[in-house]
Amino acid sequence: MSIINEKKGSALLTALLVMGVLLSVSLALSSLILREIYTTREVLDSGKAYYGAESGIEVSLYKIKHSLPGWETPEKGFVPLQIDEDKNVVTEYKVDNTCNAYPCFGSDFNKESAEANLTAFYDVLELNESITLPLFVVKDGVEHKVKNFTVEFYGIFNPQTDLKIKSGKGFPLSGWDILRWKILGISKADKTESISDFTALSMLNTAGEKNATNAANPSWFGSVRCQQAKGERYTNKIVCEDYGFGEDFQEVTLGEDVAKTVVGNCDNTKAREHYVYENGEVQSTVPCYPISTFLEGHRLNYLTLTNLMNPSVFDDKAVPTEAQRIAMSKLYFRVELFGEDGIVLNRSSVGDVSGNNTVREYAEIVSNGYSGDSKQSISVNLKRDSFMPVFNFSLYSTYKESSNKNAWK
Repeated sequence: MSIINEKKGSALLTALLVMGVLLSVSLALSSLILREIYTTREVLDSGKAYYGAESGIEVSLYKIKHSLPGWETPEKGFVPLQIDEDKNVVTEYKVDNTCNAYPCFGSDFNKESAEANLTAFYDVLELNESITLPLFVVKDGVEHKVKNFTVEFYGIFNPQTDLKIKSGKGFPLSGWDILRWKILGISKADKTESISDFTALSMLNTAGEKNATNAANPSWFGSVRCQQAKGERYTNKIVCEDYGFGEDFQEVTLGEDVAKTVVGNCDNTKAREHYVYENGEVQSTVPCYPISTFLEGHRLNYLTLTNLMNPSVFDDKAVPTEAQRIAMSKLYFRVELFGEDGIVLNRSSVGDVSGNNTVREYAEIVSNGYSGDSKQSISVNLKRDSFMPVFNFSLYSTYKESSNKNAWK
């Protein structure tokens, strides 16, 4: 009898052991399955969030491409984009595309570091290269015009020592016209008009000595005098000298059917060339036409800058190789935008002043996608198109090494 009871007890123990093993296996499998389900859901949510963020980038790229210059999200904030009716995936995107200077100094710009090397404030214009900047931005279908601007530029050569061209008295040139600029705009009569000029590389600096300009003492032109522009500027380390020539010009008539051509120099706030058209023909030339007057009387204004330096004018002894001549033909430039009378309305943040902005060289796009507990972010910097508006053209020179060493003497 006791033997039978002992067998019954062992069977119960065996059953409990088997049940424990099965329960442990079930719990382990359940844990694995639940973890796989959670991981799969995370992967799916992460994928949905990523593609949601990608859709925000695509929407931003489309709107930048198919909108007028200066399109960006309102108040530089995020704009929501719903993906489906259940709102399982939601996207928000933000585009910063305007700035009150070119190159643009964004929130991550280190002013102290740049002031230690002032070239950080400038962009490069290669030989024969042109760049076109809109002097306006469009927000909600409304144009906000730039009231005033200055272009500051310098070269790395010294016109007194590096050029073979001399003035009539045998002395080095006091300046050398190397920057071709043009402003195109639409008049009140809906006609495309323009003003243009060449600007010389000044050799003045703050000490009053004749020397090459540099990042601290650039040459300039603009609708307001560079040294008189008011308000807080990005840096007081860059000083513009007043080297305008006044309104000493001469009118030359080339023929009865040919409009007058202006020869000479004008103040740096004015253009030597402004042609008045009627019925598609040039009727007259307005000498020394104020740039500010053109900006005020036209809309959708575009500024074009062209580097017209000719490497052939470098002295063979000072700049002996072609590679050196090409390198020294580069121009370094910056554009600052101002409000009326040259007043800067606000420099505390970038691009928040209506009528005082242009398009950045790189549009900053940020898009966030959300799904479940997942968030994916994509950031893209889009370089501005190298577009040229209708009827925009600039004369330029092509450089070829001359066999005649005395050709430019």
